[in-house]
Amino acid sequence: MVCLALNCSFLIWILLLNLLLAFVFFFNILLGENLKCEKNIVIGNSRYTSALNRLRHEEELKTEFANFLHDEVLQDLLSIKNMTSKSYRPEIQDIIMETLDSLNVRIRNQMQDYHPVILKTLTFKENLNSLIESVSAAFPQRDIKVSFACSDTLFIAEPYDILIYRLIKELLTNIYKHSDGDHGWITLSLEKDMVKLCVCDNGSQNPLNKKAEQSSSAWHKGIFSINEQISALNGTMSVCDNIPHGVRIEISFLMKGDVSYQHFVS
Repeated sequence: MVCLALNCSFLIWILLLNLLLAFVFFFNILLGENLKCEKNIVIGNSRYTSALNRLRHEEELKTEFANFLHDEVLQDLLSIKNMTSKSYRPEIQDIIMETLDSLNVRIRNQMQDYHPVILKTLTFKENLNSLIESVSAAFPQRDIKVSFACSDTLFIAEPYDILIYRLIKELLTNIYKHSDGDHGWITLSLEKDMVKLCVCDNGSQNPLNKKAEQSSSAWHKGIFSINEQISALNGTMSVCDNIPHGVRIEISFLMKGDVSYQHFVS
């Protein structure tokens, strides 16, 4: 019917149809190869970026550890070495013992920072309560009341428990360091497989504001690091003003049953 309508040969029509199908087939092959090439480029860039971020994170840890050894350990050891020649004096012995005790506490605290120890004999909530008490004890000059809400039977699988432990320690320390308020709130919950963490305070200033931006670079660095970790887990983090005043930080991420994200929380 097409041939009769166009007044053309049926053979020519079949040839044109075959050429059209061959062109479509060839075009699909080119499109498929192009998509594979772009996908490989995207995967390669993603792996490169991930490896670069891990390398940068490792170098930051090494630098931090080197600074700790130099500022906190080496100086005290040199001081003790210089006092050994006078160690026969009772007052010098007292200074040496105080210095060694202080050094012991700082090393233990730094070990806990690098690799938190969560006691299996306590519930996760009890471990977090101990953490909150230890952070509060590290700032005796600050009188801040910390309210912590969490289910007594809350269970967080490894390695997510370490991640939450670090998040609460970092965010609570930020409150003690950067907030001028007198109250902090921490809420932790698990809804199905979604972990939700909220940390807020009643300070009069928000470090996000432009006026406080210059004096809170450390605050921004810590928040940026946390945001990187949460983004790596495909989670979300929001930082906003608390009502009526202060800072409110909400974090949520999906807790999976395997260890596929273990390297993100190390």
